[in-house]
Amino acid sequence: MVKLLEQTGFTTKEAEVYLALLELSAGTVTEVATVTKLKRSIIYVLLEGLVKRGYVSELPNKKISVFQALDPSVILFQLKMTTKNFGEMLPIFRTLHNKGKRRPNITYHETKEGIWKVYEEMTMTTSPSYISSYSSLEKMFPGSVKTWIKNKKRLKFADAWHLIPNDAENIAIGKKFAAVGEKVRILEVPAMNMDFTVFGNKLAITSLENEPFIVVMESAELAQSMLALFRLMWKGAREFQI
Repeated sequence: MVKLLEQTGFTTKEAEVYLALLELSAGTVTEVATVTKLKRSIIYVLLEGLVKRGYVSELPNKKISVFQALDPSVILFQLKMTTKNFGEMLPIFRTLHNKGKRRPNITYHETKEGIWKVYEEMTMTTSPSYISSYSSLEKMFPGSVKTWIKNKKRLKFADAWHLIPNDAENIAIGKKFAAVGEKVRILEVPAMNMDFTVFGNKLAITSLENEPFIVVMESAELAQSMLALFRLMWKGAREFQI
């Protein structure tokens, strides 16, 4: 639960204080300190921030300050509002990001968390095109294929195009993708430790070796050129039979 709250913008200590108040229903700083093992001086600062953000309230008419966590649905509501507002402003953010730039915008990630966030972005674009060794990806991110297929069914992602190596592990994974409507063909190459993806106006190259990294190049011209190359490879690849 602490990790989940961290993903919504809480710090670790804020999450611990919020969860302690939920457990207590209502509590003093001393009671929160007993549950969290945090210092009282730190708890006062954390509570002040949580009150300002609308996640905690101070009960009135109490000789000693007593605090109460608001229902967790408040957090969900604020996340939905933030998502809505960000979605409305996204075109403006993109305009600022691309203003005056002619060269590709290049980003680099070498942590598993950073790499996985790029993969999540890929799935949200229209018809991403992959040349990938999914067996290598599965070793790097265990359960990733299962999660991908589950989200495909639940969120109805746009169908993707997959070119996979000609080996037993990747063919088995390819069958799972094909079963949910993904387009899959086989390249006459052995397993590899890389991934090449065109998604939207971006090109991503991922190394799935022992020290993984991903390079993302944002350029409409580059993406269109590489997509044309991908389509040429697609025509020469072997059709997949479920």
